[in-house]
Amino acid sequence: MGKRLLVLAFLAVSLGTFASEAVLLFAIGVHVEPLVGEGRIRWATFSEMADAFTAWEETHPGVDPRGVIREESPETGCRGYITFVVNVHDFVNVDESADTLLRLIGIFERYGVRGDFYLTGPQVYAYLEHRPDVIARLKDSGMTISYHVRPPHPAIPGFDRVLSGLSPDEVREVFRDYETYRLDLRTGGLLRDQPGGFTLLTQIFGHPPVVASVPSPKWRDAILPVYAELGARMTLLYHETGTDPAEPFQWVHGLLVRPSDFSITRWRAPGTQKELFWWNMISGPLGKFYDPLERLHEELSRWNYPRPPFITVLIHENNFYRKGYTPWLSIFYRDIKRRIPREPPYDLDAPDPSSPRSPEEREAIWRAYEALVAYAAENLCVVTSEDIVRMATAASGSG
Repeated sequence: MGKRLLVLAFLAVSLGTFASEAVLLFAIGVHVEPLVGEGRIRWATFSEMADAFTAWEETHPGVDPRGVIREESPETGCRGYITFVVNVHDFVNVDESADTLLRLIGIFERYGVRGDFYLTGPQVYAYLEHRPDVIARLKDSGMTISYHVRPPHPAIPGFDRVLSGLSPDEVREVFRDYETYRLDLRTGGLLRDQPGGFTLLTQIFGHPPVVASVPSPKWRDAILPVYAELGARMTLLYHETGTDPAEPFQWVHGLLVRPSDFSITRWRAPGTQKELFWWNMISGPLGKFYDPLERLHEELSRWNYPRPPFITVLIHENNFYRKGYTPWLSIFYRDIKRRIPREPPYDLDAPDPSSPRSPEEREAIWRAYEALVAYAAENLCVVTSEDIVRMATAASGSG
């Protein structure tokens, strides 16, 4: 029944408990009446509540009523917290990237939810120079803005030669520069006459991005404090799963670790040897096994802990329109598995190793993705990193 579950409630209070009758009426008007109007609460006497429970037992013989309560968290009314993460990084196909973001924002707005857009500094510059309408749309829509890095940023394994041999303090100073000035994609160095990195996003959007992470574990302890100083509030230690069911909120260097109990991103279907991304499979012969909404139902049915799960729906913007390889792969790597970095200067005109999806493939992905958003908006709590930080801060008692 989800959020449409009818809750019977009886408010039994003594006016003496409150400072005045006016305070009581105010509390009812602000906190209770809106829920009554939504149909989530109905006024009832104790006898009416008993009658309703008796009727429920007659129509649900042998069913433990606590099993129904498990559908939603008693404290929050959420069956699960789901985050739609969009990693944005295709500076090669800027127009397609931009059009994809505009369509995603439209979908999120249609269902009254927010997406979490992870941008790189170079991608923001690509939009500013070629598609400033996307920046304006992101700002006006109120979507959550987070931050991530891609080559040749030194936080990426294999591109960290500029940090080699430095002390932790020196690493932090160099890294702070990389989050202050513009990254030169051709040389891997810095253009110190222009803002860049985390600082650029802060200036463009008027507030620091919520999430910032360090892909290379080698440098995390030295670098994460820099992100915290710059205003980040969350980081990543894992992408799709890894949250402790008993302690979902973990902190490192003052940053909340993004919780994710499971993701709707990739999985193994019958007959396959490895986990595959759903968007690459949904139009093929195994498509019935790669419906993301069906996968969400399966994962929710397997969740067996008292708290609602944190669910990550992760996709890259180029996954909607390109397939095969990451568009900028051949610029920075010698191999398709991204294990052998190239040496600078990088050829920014290197061929795009990806290929376009057919119109039919694209629309199949869009239909599946929108169906997932629509279901989540109706049946789960759609949250972004910003919301989760707020929840974790409140839970810790420091908010």
